[in-house]
Amino acid sequence: MLQKEMNSERSSYSNTNMSMFSLIKELDLPYIKVDNSLKQLHWSDSFSYIMDVNEADFGQYTLAELAATDLLIEFIYGQLNLSKKYKQIIKNVYEHEEEVIHVTIFPKTEDNGIFFYVILEDLSLQLKYEELLTFQHQMQTVSHIAAGVAHELRNPLSVIKGFLQLSHLTCDFQKYYNTIISELNRMNIIIEDFLSVSRKKNTRKWQSPANLIQSLTELMKAECLLHSVELQVQFDKTPSICHINESMFKQVMLNLLRNAIEAFDEETSYRYLKVHSKEIGEFVHIELIDNGKGMPKEVLNQLGRPFFTTKDKGTGVGIPLCKKIVEDHGGQFEVSSETNVGTNVKIIFPLLL
Repeated sequence: MLQKEMNSERSSYSNTNMSMFSLIKELDLPYIKVDNSLKQLHWSDSFSYIMDVNEADFGQYTLAELAATDLLIEFIYGQLNLSKKYKQIIKNVYEHEEEVIHVTIFPKTEDNGIFFYVILEDLSLQLKYEELLTFQHQMQTVSHIAAGVAHELRNPLSVIKGFLQLSHLTCDFQKYYNTIISELNRMNIIIEDFLSVSRKKNTRKWQSPANLIQSLTELMKAECLLHSVELQVQFDKTPSICHINESMFKQVMLNLLRNAIEAFDEETSYRYLKVHSKEIGEFVHIELIDNGKGMPKEVLNQLGRPFFTTKDKGTGVGIPLCKKIVEDHGGQFEVSSETNVGTNVKIIFPLLL
């Protein structure tokens, strides 16, 4: 069972608002009421549905007994004990495989004693939808960079072809062997980096942000070359690491790269994109700076709103999705821009120093 850090709010029993619990019943929220000995008194049908426990079992067995055979009930029972012990409201999230349940426990003093209300919010379908949306956008990103990858692979292929022809004419393959192997290795790196973006990975690992940026350099270079953009990459090489999903990180970076490239006017003669990474305290700051046409203040203020876009064929999903991915990693997503000067996008991730 995977459990997020507990987010608790202290509250005395007397401060709990009675009208809130009237609303719980009116709105048919998934809830259960237990007494001070944690014995269940009554519950909503929606609660038993989420718990996948029938009425007979709730009536026949205690929560402690049900917790012995069910992970979710075990989790709730543990949170109830915490609420009882510390006399406070408890908010926590239960995660197991594809099941994500937000659990809130309210203690309440009533005329005949102390009671606890457990309210559930099933986030499983919502997170599944967001995961599918992320993957769809990831595939769109992959399709956009495919042309750049193909263009970049032509260069080593041309070198390999030329040296193979030379070795055939000179009957001296050994002379060109190292160069051919070097170009093949370069192709392999480009292909591997491309595939790493397209893989559907949901897991996070502790890894170096500098290494992640370095692994993207060839892909970004290929895309920039295709659109006559000078790429400047500079990052701190340190042992610090982030808890990050590699595929999602690369998706964010490549989506921001594509946005920057699309922001250039056709008449702009010199185009550049700077990718800088620097550690500041307990965070890594990654900046993407371009000299595109920039955005006026009224557009910048609406940036990040779902489905807002200035592109003819845009969906308005890209920037909100990037922002959500960064924030889900405990980071920050900031955009500043000036018309006819350019745009600066900064993403900040917490580090394990």
